Amino acid sequence: KQHHAYFGQFYAWERPLYFGKTSEPELKFTRPDWFENVAAEVKAAHEDAAIFDASPFGKIDVTGPDAEALMLKTCAGYMGRAPGTVIYSAVLNHRGTFESDITVQRIADDHYRLFVGTNAIKRDLTWFTRASDGFDVNVKDVTEQWAVLGLMGPKAAHIARELGGNLDDIAYFKHAESTFVGIPVRVARLSYVGESGWELTCHARDAKRLFSALASAGALPVGAFAQATMRIEKGFLAYGHDLDTDMTPAMAGLEFAVAEAKSFIGKDALNGLPDPAKQLISLSFTDADVVPLGNEPIVRHGLIIGKT
Repeated sequence: KQHHAYFGQFYAWERPLYFGKTSEPELKFTRPDWFENVAAEVKAAHEDAAIFDASPFGKIDVTGPDAEALMLKTCAGYMGRAPGTVIYSAVLNHRGTFESDITVQRIADDHYRLFVGTNAIKRDLTWFTRASDGFDVNVKDVTEQWAVLGLMGPKAAHIARELGGNLDDIAYFKHAESTFVGIPVRVARLSYVGESGWELTCHARDAKRLFSALASAGALPVGAFAQATMRIEKGFLAYGHDLDTDMTPAMAGLEFAVAEAKSFIGKDALNGLPDPAKQLISLSFTDADVVPLGNEPIVRHGLIIGKT
């Protein structure tokens, strides 16, 4: 609020859509009132440093002696990697289509933390809880216990060092414990927006102090609209937008998130599927004034061949 955020709602969470609000935006189909606000935020992430609030993303802890066995069964990706690793995986149903897609931090041999979409928290929690029948594990929603702030951009490393965070030795898709201005954080080296940087998980009670420290060091708060813009330009996908229960990994171009060498839910169905008749691709617009909103038809030779 102090940075004049304009808020939207995601599954009962209020999230900043953009910053620098001066008046209520007018709802229209042409270029929106907030276009330049979002452009400035994207520029900050590209050229300086930006703060993304990823706290509303769901966090589900899977703990216990059979944690790895459950993850191997429910996730199409290879989940047997060592603690300290971040894993992106498809989660498929018995038809071989997407039930979810998740990013997972393996914290210990018997502890995985699943990061899921905000709108999918209850759904994914139910999916993994049902799948855990017969496994010696505990599946728990810990979303509200932890806050996650993304520090992204070419100046992110400088700000991290300025605040006492030693992050240089963390490899891509790895995580480790660190401290920022005396605040314990778990630092993951990855980015949903395509820029260099880290996602910092801290206790919810420390979030305000961590945010203030990052902002005071020069990182600009950036909203959900800029995050969506950048992840689309990067080609990263979002369940409920690009992925759904009609999509297979081959349609989405996510074969890398499937470990064919192991058994998992949906593998038998995948093996019987033909090459996809439709595929997800990235489109670029030559007209900078066009305003795509999503779900527009794509017409070729007078026929609708797809949608945005």
